[in-house]
Amino acid sequence: MKQVLILVAVMVMIFSVGCDQSNKIVTDMELGRDYLNGSGSLNDAVRHLKKAKDTEQNPTEARVLLAVAYFYGLSTGDAIALGQATEYKRDGQALASSLGDAELQAILDLLTERHRYHKGAMDAIVAAGGNAVPVLVSAFATSLYTKIQSEVEEMLLRLGQKDIIPIVDELENSSLTEARKIQLVRVIGKINNLSSKQKLVNFRQSASGALQMEIDATLYQLGEKEYRSGLIAGLSDSDLGKRRVAARAMSLIEKSPTDDILKTMKDDDIQVRLHSVNALALHPAKTALDPVLNLLVSDPDVGVKQAATVAAIKHIEKGYGKGLAKRLVNMVKELENPDDRLRIIKLIRTDRIRNQIKVNKFENLEYQIYEYMEGKEQNEMVKRELNFLLNDLDGVE
Repeated sequence: MKQVLILVAVMVMIFSVGCDQSNKIVTDMELGRDYLNGSGSLNDAVRHLKKAKDTEQNPTEARVLLAVAYFYGLSTGDAIALGQATEYKRDGQALASSLGDAELQAILDLLTERHRYHKGAMDAIVAAGGNAVPVLVSAFATSLYTKIQSEVEEMLLRLGQKDIIPIVDELENSSLTEARKIQLVRVIGKINNLSSKQKLVNFRQSASGALQMEIDATLYQLGEKEYRSGLIAGLSDSDLGKRRVAARAMSLIEKSPTDDILKTMKDDDIQVRLHSVNALALHPAKTALDPVLNLLVSDPDVGVKQAATVAAIKHIEKGYGKGLAKRLVNMVKELENPDDRLRIIKLIRTDRIRNQIKVNKFENLEYQIYEYMEGKEQNEMVKRELNFLLNDLDGVE
């Protein structure tokens, strides 16, 4: 009898739970969210989110997701397939234009989660126009949004192409650090909207140090060539921040001042050396190849060595490596660091150096490489790359 009573009690509990679940009301907000996340059609998501926007006590999430849904449908072409393109564009733009800071911030948070509607979310923020600029600038270069820094910059670029003024105005924001303002000025330079020039000139008057030099670099990009000499002079400034900005700006300079850039190869700061060697990669010069090769094997920073490798290849491809093959082969045999040997092998594998090896029958460099690989090289990765090099040489006629 006791077992029967227990069984009846269990059945009553199960029945009660079933009744509770069947009576549970699923809201339009929940349905709209689920459909947008992939469990239903886009049209159904929009329909439920529109209802939720009007019925929810706090409509923030509904407004955010509805705006995203509109632009998601436009970005994928689903709106056209549904015959709703005109409505989605009209209603999406109207809704995006009315979004407040908290709602735009919520869309940014969605971007960090990498949903299927990622691009639609970005489009919704851009559609908000100048209203989105303070939110994006606040998110720019902050740790909370590290994962989406490229997206934040892209949205600022898109907004700035239409209207640069709200972005430039953010430079007056006293809550922004100098470092963040410097990055914002770089974005303004990338936007390359001439409408920003006068405001930058005005703001420059109250700026100083690295920030002022970054403004000079951007004004140079915008066609104000009189700032060139100041940027070059910045390479030897006692202010490290200014030297970093100046070195980075050398990639932008026409008629590259090679001699001035080469002087920075001995700078104590890694970023200065890195920016300078990147500039040399963009503007190869005959006199720069030897210093770049020296940097490739002697710099204490791996990143600078990698950049020097790229720069050396650019110089070789430009034709500045005449007669270099023998020297590079000897460097492989003499360098103690296997990573340095690997970098030199990359240079040897360029077409111009391989051709030098093939035509230099007297030195028989190809056999020297083989002899070294078989007799002295102990590092397996270097051996593998040398073997690839020898295979490359077999293919050179």
